[in-house]
Amino acid sequence: MRTSGRVTGLFIWLGFLIFVGILLLLSASSRVGEHKSSTYGYAYIEFQDSWGGEIGVTLPTFYLQRVYTETTYNKEAKQYETVMKTADFSLNPQVVSWDTALNYGEQERGWLIFNAFETTSHDQYQLLNNTSYPGKLYVNLARPENANLIYNYHITVGDKQIELSPAEEPSLLLDNLFVGQKTVITLTYSTKGMDSFRYKLSDYQNRVVKQLHAHLSLNTSDFQIYRFGLPHVITPTAQGAEVTFAVNDFATVQDLGITFASKQMYLDQIEAMMSYSPASLILYLLVILVFSQIQGVKFHGLHYLFIAMIIIFYFLFVAYLVRFVSITTTFALATALTTGMFFAYCPNVFGWKFSRQVAGPYLFGLTVIYSFIFLMPIFRGLLFVTLIFLICISIMISISRSDISQWAIVKGD
Repeated sequence: MRTSGRVTGLFIWLGFLIFVGILLLLSASSRVGEHKSSTYGYAYIEFQDSWGGEIGVTLPTFYLQRVYTETTYNKEAKQYETVMKTADFSLNPQVVSWDTALNYGEQERGWLIFNAFETTSHDQYQLLNNTSYPGKLYVNLARPENANLIYNYHITVGDKQIELSPAEEPSLLLDNLFVGQKTVITLTYSTKGMDSFRYKLSDYQNRVVKQLHAHLSLNTSDFQIYRFGLPHVITPTAQGAEVTFAVNDFATVQDLGITFASKQMYLDQIEAMMSYSPASLILYLLVILVFSQIQGVKFHGLHYLFIAMIIIFYFLFVAYLVRFVSITTTFALATALTTGMFFAYCPNVFGWKFSRQVAGPYLFGLTVIYSFIFLMPIFRGLLFVTLIFLICISIMISISRSDISQWAIVKGD
């Protein structure tokens, strides 16, 4: 009866440690990402609100407004009257040409680094009045998405500059666009943003564009194409790279642009790792419990508290360091600190043999190897399951070869 009580007390104690450990790890997991409750997330939002976010250039839409008269019969007045009417016709750009110079430069806020850039864009849209009517040419202009500042903004119709600004209401470009007449609208503007710059080409998904030519000039080669499915050519230069897109007679649901690898690009992987870290804690405590019984290593149950702390602190180190230093430095520091805790404590409790053969290798597998699995670009789930499977198999085989009746917790020693 006394043995049963000790075993029950031990498992209640382990259950309590696991419960508290899970709360700590999941709490740290919620602090990793870019949401505002995290330190990095708050700084990210603050910087975005000040500088600008991921820039999405909303494409202008053009339409021709025909004003005409129509004679109708007024039943009340019992006479014919002339009524002014309007009809709107959407005009698709025949030729679209975008030319953007993008100047990339990292911005630092304390220890945090953000991808920041400034752009100067020169966008041209060639229109043809292919309707059967002349009329006024209007445009709907919108501020680039997530752009806090837009400056050096100019609009030219043909060779005439007009005073317009992005607005929700349609703006008049020409008083009269004749049937078959062509005109070129040029928009020049500058803005600031971070992480990505794109033209929202998907705005034109329900129409066919006859010709598109886009040229992006960058002062860095450290970037990726926003959607690589669009035909493009990347030409390295002394300053960075030139990216050219050229497509004819097309419609697409994809946007066109470039994106920069986030300086905190590992946050999603680390957040996923932290979400599953309770499994690492549970398995490590199980390993220590089982193998200590098999090998006859005796220690007080209080030591499980500090054993749990070693593995919990590893994940806490990773969760909080990754937002301020590189991923390599993060794992190096977390591993070094955890190793220091291990050698300062485990050999004194388990002895060198058990620490070297069991506690150390399993700690390494459930921290370092476990962590690198979540950084893998592919097979992450498969590798995670494989690691858990191998550890469980090693425990199962060891138990199957041991005499459970001789375990200390069973005998009541």
